[in-house]
Amino acid sequence: MWVIVHVFSGLALGAALGGRGPEPTMSPLILLPLALVAHGLLDLVPHWDYTRSHLRALWAIVDVAAAAAVVIAAWRSGTIPGWLALVGVVSALPDLDVLDAVVPVSKGRRWFPSHWQRFPHGRCRAVWGIPIQVGVIALSALVLMA
Repeated sequence: MWVIVHVFSGLALGAALGGRGPEPTMSPLILLPLALVAHGLLDLVPHWDYTRSHLRALWAIVDVAAAAAVVIAAWRSGTIPGWLALVGVVSALPDLDVLDAVVPVSKGRRWFPSHWQRFPHGRCRAVWGIPIQVGVIALSALVLMA
């Protein structure tokens, strides 16, 4: 999944379980590991990753910039509290694992389980994979607005 999808799903998870107030109703010691679990679960869903595209560096810049803009704008505007922004960021952090797929460096070791070779990582063509990810973002946005 794209970074922005993991950010949105992490924000939705945090809002659904921890509320949207200045203090979470569920401990961050529970919310943050749950955000990592959610990352792994979303990686099971069939989706299109740009890491094999010849435009992968451009896709990565747009993806990470959009994800950062969403979190920063929502936090700075007061739409979400800092703890919720953190849950969204933590949900996306495992994708640092695959940075070497978009920058010209040697392939490194993958630390996050859903990025291991033997993990049943969901894959499909862009024609299906992009709408699936847009759907996850839309559902996450609905949860955030509720």
